[in-house]
Amino acid sequence: MCAMAEDRVQLGEELLARGDIEEGVEHLGNAVAVCGQPNQLLQVLQQTLPPQVFHLLLQRLPALGQRIVAQNSVNVSMMAEEDVE
Repeated sequence: MCAMAEDRVQLGEELLARGDIEEGVEHLGNAVAVCGQPNQLLQVLQQTLPPQVFHLLLQRLPALGQRIVAQNSVNVSMMAEEDVE
């Protein structure tokens, strides 16, 4: 797993431990989205997370993926504009 995904998993787990389910799931979803092996990470999370938290994560993944794609599109557009200048 890449370092960026590991950091997000760690932060997500810390937030979950503090009771901040929404933010914790958000960071775990981001970890899955940037991970080179998302299926493998999801298997680990399924084993370690409470079932209700894991199901919430699965529900959020499509929206998180769309947001990341949209952010990357904006970043690519901005870089292209900078190249033109």
